[in-house]
Amino acid sequence: MSVFNKTQFTLKRKRKLLPTLPPEEMTPEDRANANDKNDSDKELNEEIIPAPVLPDKMPTYFHIGVLAKECLVNGYKIGAWHFDCTTDIGDNLALYSFATGKPQFKTVFGGVGAREYLGNLSLTQVWMTDGLVGMVGLENELYGGTANTLLRAAYEQNDRSGVKVELHSGYEVTPFKFHMIIPVLREPKLMGYVLLNPFKQYLLAYRAVYDIENKGFDKHAIGLGFYNGSTEWSLKLENFEDLRGSVFQRLGDRFAIAAKVNCYKSEEKQYAIGAQVTLFENVIIKAKYRHDGFFGMVYQQTLNDNIAIMYHFGFAIKDPFKGDHKFGLSWSMRA
Repeated sequence: MSVFNKTQFTLKRKRKLLPTLPPEEMTPEDRANANDKNDSDKELNEEIIPAPVLPDKMPTYFHIGVLAKECLVNGYKIGAWHFDCTTDIGDNLALYSFATGKPQFKTVFGGVGAREYLGNLSLTQVWMTDGLVGMVGLENELYGGTANTLLRAAYEQNDRSGVKVELHSGYEVTPFKFHMIIPVLREPKLMGYVLLNPFKQYLLAYRAVYDIENKGFDKHAIGLGFYNGSTEWSLKLENFEDLRGSVFQRLGDRFAIAAKVNCYKSEEKQYAIGAQVTLFENVIIKAKYRHDGFFGMVYQQTLNDNIAIMYHFGFAIKDPFKGDHKFGLSWSMRA
């Protein structure tokens, strides 16, 4: 997982940061990094950690509880190793390459990509070891807000169904935002969210996933988030029966604690508690304990503006020597 938090394709133009892809538009590599393969599909999209909110932009549904996810999720999902490099060529063109060994050292996955901005138009092509992804996006000012549309086509070698196409469409004008993913070809689900930011400290959102083939909703989710600069809490009610929540609390300038709980009606409760400390301006050490008795630590450091590293290790508390172990490292570079 990139320790630059998925901002690899953010470019500077006219003294303004261009927006990165929202979580729903990530490539399969990004989505794979959201969770380990052993994690349930129910959690997959919820554990996505979005890029920081850009100036003059609104947050997304996935920014609800983002600080707790940064503390308790980011870095712990690294496979055995990960490397990525972004190269800016001028103001409007970027090249990106990545490789990762996940879940095992020899299970290699990777690819290269390019993105170019032509005015309000963006062109993206990603070549991966198991498929291709191409995207064409357009962003325009509309009625005092920003409208965006992106056509995304993907082909996976192991999927015999062929090319899949979906249309992403959204609009935002403070304090309102919505985003939809519309299936065009061989994509079975219609999904999207509506978000309100009525006050600076609060986020309120509704998200839904509709299965077109089965003609029914897979998910309804209502989310509420709060952050006042030192305290963050979030609640998400899914399908009117499953409750998910998190708390993040800063303790001064260097320390913070966090907790995350998932209460599923059909499954046992899942929880994680953890803490983080900022040793220097560029070094953070994190630790967490999970409901299944697994303990992990993450060391992350920004060496300079162009290089960031992250190391992770974890083990089962009940049997630290013979039980499960995890080790991972990640390097992210910009040129």
